[in-house]
Amino acid sequence: MSDEEYETIEVERHSATYRIIHWGIVSTGLIIGWTGWRLGGLYGVSFPDMKTSLDIHVYLGFIFGALWVLMLGYIIAHEWEWLSLTRFPYSLKFFIKEILAWTGLGPHIEDPRGYDPERGEYVEKIIPTEVQVPWAYMGMAAIMGITGFTMYYSNIFGWIIDLAGVFAPIFHVSDGYTLIRIIHRLVMYLFLMTMLIHVYAVIIFRVVSSMVTGKRRERVIRRK
Repeated sequence: MSDEEYETIEVERHSATYRIIHWGIVSTGLIIGWTGWRLGGLYGVSFPDMKTSLDIHVYLGFIFGALWVLMLGYIIAHEWEWLSLTRFPYSLKFFIKEILAWTGLGPHIEDPRGYDPERGEYVEKIIPTEVQVPWAYMGMAAIMGITGFTMYYSNIFGWIIDLAGVFAPIFHVSDGYTLIRIIHRLVMYLFLMTMLIHVYAVIIFRVVSSMVTGKRRERVIRRK
């Protein structure tokens, strides 16, 4: 059965607060990534002088981190039913079923999202694999923040550099600072990859407009 054959209803999917935090993370993240490429000498990205790039990169890093803290608070207060860590096992099982369906090794997976208008609540608000997304983002943002501020405020976080220096020989790296820089860059690539997958997924599952208007037409599912 196609989506057009389902009964649907327009509901508020995302509040204004959630959307502001989300787009704040997106905009600051893009600028941080751009200036980071400039600082790392990657891909020929041009920007004003190196000091300007560094200042923007670091100071926006504080804002980026604060926005993720706000996002975590919002999730705990308003979205915990859908994004709780306790849903990870269910999320992973659904992810495996999705892979089997996409590769033709398993049956088609029905979109579980739906809204019960009589109760005025979602039966399921997200594609289950989405449970993993905010936690992956926050984990990577935390690692990039710690490593980035360690490099910038090396006089304060020298003990972290010293600790990294203990493990540097294992990875055939000359010193702790270099290892921290490698971790920072590696996680940046992982963050970028996750972001690209995220963009692809929100287009495929048609939730882009709801992050702009806050509203989306959801399939009606009446709980018995």
